[in-house]
Order: sequence, then C-alpha cells, then structure tokens
Amino acid sequence: MPSPPTTPSFRPSPLPTPVDHVRFQILNAVESGELHPGDRLPSEVEAARGFNVSRSAVREALKSLAHLGLITTVPGRGGGSFVNRLDHEPVERGLTEAMQLLLRFDGINVAEIADARRALEGACAELAARRRSEADVAAMAQILTAVEDDGLSDEDWLDLDIHFHRRVVQSAYNRVLQVPLATLHRLAQPRLNEMIRPLLDRHEINAQHRAIADAIGSRDPAAARAAVNRHVEYLEGLYGQVGLLPDGSLDERANGKSPEALGKGQPLQRDNR
Repeated sequence: MPSPPTTPSFRPSPLPTPVDHVRFQILNAVESGELHPGDRLPSEVEAARGFNVSRSAVREALKSLAHLGLITTVPGRGGGSFVNRLDHEPVERGLTEAMQLLLRFDGINVAEIADARRALEGACAELAARRRSEADVAAMAQILTAVEDDGLSDEDWLDLDIHFHRRVVQSAYNRVLQVPLATLHRLAQPRLNEMIRPLLDRHEINAQHRAIADAIGSRDPAAARAAVNRHVEYLEGLYGQVGLLPDGSLDERANGKSPEALGKGQPLQRDNR
C-alpha cells in the first residue's frame, strides 16, 4: 500500500519591501566586514541606482539605520552617511524608547521594576565581586565619599546615588546585563526617587551602598547580592508607604494568577513626577 504523501516543509517567504531590501543589504555588509566603521555609504542617488529602488526608499532605510545608531548622517557638502562603530549603546537607546512607551501606555508598575532590579542588579553585584578592578573600587569609594557631604542638595545626592548603581553594573563587565539596567537607572529610577524623596534617609542609604561596595571590594559575591537585596527591600518599604506597592511580595500575591489579575502596584506613568 503506498505511503500517504508527506507535507512539504517548504514555506514561501514574502518579498521584502524596497526599504527592507536596502536596510538588510547594508546590515549584511556590516556584519560580513564588507563595510567597516567610518566607511562612507553611497550617496542617495548612487544607492537608489545600485539597489534599483526609489530615492525615498533609500532615504527611509538610512533614517531607520541612523535611528538604531548604526550609521551617522552628516548633512552638507562633504557629508554623507557613515558606518558607526557598533556597541551596546544603540540597543540601550532602543530599549529605553520601548520602556518609555510601556510606562506610558501599558502601565508597567513599581513591583515589576523592583523585581527586575533585584534580579539584574543582584547578578551584577555578584559578578562585580569576582571581576572588579582596583579602579572600579576606587570609583565607588569616591562616590561614597562625595555623598557624605551634608551640604549636597537633594538633586546632587540623588544623582550620585544613580552614578553609584551604574558603577556597580559597569564593574560586572557584562554588557547584556548592563543594557536593561542602564535603561531602568536612566528612565525609572529618577522618577521613583522623586516619589519617595521625603522619606529618604541619606545616612541609611549611604550605609547600604557602602555595604554593597565593601562586599564587592572584598570579592564576596554572596554578600554583594545580599546587600543589593537588602537595599531593594528597604526601597520597596518606602514605595509601600507612598501607595506605590500593595502589601505582600509578588511571589505571595501571584499564586498562579495571570499578570492582569495581580493588581501588582501602581503604574509608573511618565507624568508622575
């Protein structure tokens, strides 16, 4: 008896749009090494002729690549589009913009931010305790000395607070962890600090930061993560006092419920200052 016909694995793929056609070819050229940082791309007219697309398609493709930070466009005589040196900063900018949209429209809330910060910064503190250089330790110590100045304004002290946490993250030497944490520190943390500013105890927070730095300096990964956890738990207590967090941890309140059913705290909207 003949075997039943098999379903072919072939799946047709749609043709890319002219904009995608240009963008993908430039990306592939950068990835393959055909284009290098600093190389000048063909002019808009030359590219349109070479790619066999309209000038508007080339213009839109270049605009999207510039938005990602992959190329820089210099206007005027002698200008043009140039390939950038690729690093984590374009990804960080894109994630920051995405987070801004989520904060504004989807209502990411404080409980989720605290959860993410504890997990990511705790991991960074562990890695920093293993990998930190003497320069990293000295930089953290310099910040910790600066924050002891009682004459600092709240704004300057909070700015140093964020710089301290960024230095902890940098000392982990892991750009994959650095990108999301840099987004949290840049976007969410300043707003949260503003909301709990009247409750902030400088001396307590300075002591918590010193415990994190001491553990990193002593190359004690477990103590470094524990110090970060204590710091985030202290901040969560302050968020609860101003109504940003309900009682109980996320783990206690989840118990198999969907995220939509949790009621996990107040959203951190962009206009909450």
